[in-house]
Amino acid sequence: MVWAPDSPDLWAPDSGTQNLWAPDSDGHLTLGRAVELFLAAKAAEGAAAKTLTWYRMILRRAVTSLGDGRPVDSLDGADLRAWLLELRSTLSPISVAGYVRTLKVLGNWLAAEELARATALRALRKPRVPERLIEPVGDDAMRRLLAVAGLRDRAILLLLLDTGLRVSEAGGLRLGDLRVDGTLKVRGKGSKERIVPVGGTARQAIVRYLGQRGPGAADDPLFLGRRGPIDGRGIQQAIRRLKTRIGVTGRLSPHSLRHTFARSYLVNGGDVFSLQRILGHTTLDMVKRYVALADVDLVERHRGASPADRLMGNKGR
Repeated sequence: MVWAPDSPDLWAPDSGTQNLWAPDSDGHLTLGRAVELFLAAKAAEGAAAKTLTWYRMILRRAVTSLGDGRPVDSLDGADLRAWLLELRSTLSPISVAGYVRTLKVLGNWLAAEELARATALRALRKPRVPERLIEPVGDDAMRRLLAVAGLRDRAILLLLLDTGLRVSEAGGLRLGDLRVDGTLKVRGKGSKERIVPVGGTARQAIVRYLGQRGPGAADDPLFLGRRGPIDGRGIQQAIRRLKTRIGVTGRLSPHSLRHTFARSYLVNGGDVFSLQRILGHTTLDMVKRYVALADVDLVERHRGASPADRLMGNKGR
């Protein structure tokens, strides 16, 4: 099976600031200047646009609350904790943890560059975040979604279910990313590329969609909408419309399909190390959450393998 009906080859921050590195006249690096330096450095290092946007949003909010002219080394733990407590009144624990992580990145960078000691920033402790299991999408809901989806949306649904791609990764696919061996070249976080295997059912769905879509250049987007390429946000909206159409009220999104893939992969015999590579995680930390999600099937597994039941001849009761 190749990716295209006719062609095996197809499927098959501102930098203009003057004297940017100089501290203030009193010799202290201010928080506002520190943030400018940090953002400029990360942009020069080639940080992803989404990462830069995230850093900019959080750090500019910190500058507004803590003071643009506040010397970095005058910040103390009490100042930062008070601000984080204020954030908790409007943000989720996961979001606050993201703020803490960004502040620590800033502090570590300032210390490494010997621009400031940034002791208070580096000493911040990540708050506890409740670990909530995202329930997988049920087989019945998936079949109902597929039954009402057009060729493009059916291809997207099956691709997300079969590979666990992030929605941004699926929206960023190009025709040239469809490899002749039936795999995908995916650009993930930090512009890191990886090869992702795709099963026959999802490949066939994409081939059917390509027949409708028509040919294009290797660098053309794979998925198109009425007005041009469909990105990650467009994919989210398409799935939301399908969800409404079939009357599902629970959680059902591209991200829950990613969790569904991970759980199903493990339950059906996949190992955590290959799952880590397919999903594009740099560590096993996140994969451990998927292992917990796969434990939903522990009761059934135990029923078939209970040592006491087997000993007493009560297997299956």
